Amino acid sequence: MEKESDKKERLSAVCQGITANYPRLMNALEAGTTNERFLSMTLWGHYESFALKAFFIDEDVAKAKRYFYNCGLRDVFLTARYDEKILDFGINHLSYALLSDNETLIREYANLRHSNYEAMIQNGRSTPMFALQCLIKEDWSEFERAMAIINTKTIRKLGMALDAEFYTALAEKNKEKIQQVIEELVSPKVHKKRNVHHILKNEFISHPAIGYAKLAWLKGIEVEIRSPLIPRELLEVAPLAVYEEIDLNETLS
Repeated sequence: MEKESDKKERLSAVCQGITANYPRLMNALEAGTTNERFLSMTLWGHYESFALKAFFIDEDVAKAKRYFYNCGLRDVFLTARYDEKILDFGINHLSYALLSDNETLIREYANLRHSNYEAMIQNGRSTPMFALQCLIKEDWSEFERAMAIINTKTIRKLGMALDAEFYTALAEKNKEKIQQVIEELVSPKVHKKRNVHHILKNEFISHPAIGYAKLAWLKGIEVEIRSPLIPRELLEVAPLAVYEEIDLNETLS
């Protein structure tokens, strides 16, 4: 079995690689061989890695929240400027916005849309994200519409029955059911299936479970999940006094 220190060393190595490559990335932007859109998408991944390092290695919750906040800023920017379709697949993206504890960002994220969003909601693909947006805003009429689509299309297409149970339980403020669903999502079999694409990150946190647990806490439902993949310190709602856009030159210096 891998030691705890081994995965931290690998995460540190990833962040060191980002540090080494960052000047080349910025030189490419200046030379015109890359562009603002690609840079923003790349920075999102950098902020994600540094957020996990800040929390799990540096043990600095505030710094982690700053990086999560910057992940959310990149999503808002990319959706607004480039009509990126993050809302079609990005529950993990929304999770980081929630983990930032920044109320303004969370409200903005709850109102994000792209040009084809309604069609993707109607066909069941983007409906889970839309349901989460409705839960954040407590828009119950639109939530009912979302759940009708999820129950008739999304579960069949994407196999998200557990997610649907969570959405309903959160709407009903059913703490016991919320906790039960999240604990199932972090069970070894389900965690492995749902996090297969989150290489290395899946050794530290579990998507979408951590975002669901955080949303429950933001709604005043303080579930206690017995899993190292959902650290309690990240669930506690404690907004920072000041949020700033991070300049990686500052981070990497």
